[in-house]
Amino acid sequence: ADLCSPRAFMDISCDEEAAGRLVFELYPEYAPQTVENFATLMSGERRSIDPSLSYKGCSFEPYKGKYAYTCKGRGKNIYGKKKFVETTAMSTSRNETPGSGGGVYYGLPVDLDDDPNAIVVAVPISGPGFGTSRFVICRVGGSPGSVKERLLANLLVLGNLVEGVSTLQQMSSRDVEVKIEDCGLL
Repeated sequence: ADLCSPRAFMDISCDEEAAGRLVFELYPEYAPQTVENFATLMSGERRSIDPSLSYKGCSFEPYKGKYAYTCKGRGKNIYGKKKFVETTAMSTSRNETPGSGGGVYYGLPVDLDDDPNAIVVAVPISGPGFGTSRFVICRVGGSPGSVKERLLANLLVLGNLVEGVSTLQQMSSRDVEVKIEDCGLL
């Protein structure tokens, strides 16, 4: 993927009806391999090699009201490994998470106190789906204080949402199937 173009988009449908577009600004300087994996899966440029190397057609897990929207992708990363992790990048991009919840998060710094609209895209660094195609969209700014400090624990933040808050609100309906109809780089 061409990381000179740091914006990625997803066209979302809810119950097979167009819901709108999400646009993320990505920050490859924090974890270049992880951002490259995400951006390449967004662009779908390797679908001709392996059709599962794209987010197009993937669904989000049912929304459970916990300020996070999870997509498993198809379980593969572009590097051909079962799982990969950027240990060096994570150690240099570690951020202390303030507050009683404690913990740390990695990647793009997120101001948990001053940005009520902070919505980020992140990938797990441990647990189910780490090092594969799983990603999470977290509404950090809109979450209560007790959740906010723990929300980014064990996640690597790749970028933030710059367009599509109304689309994200439509995704919050608990009883709809949310699917990525199209995706790519801008």
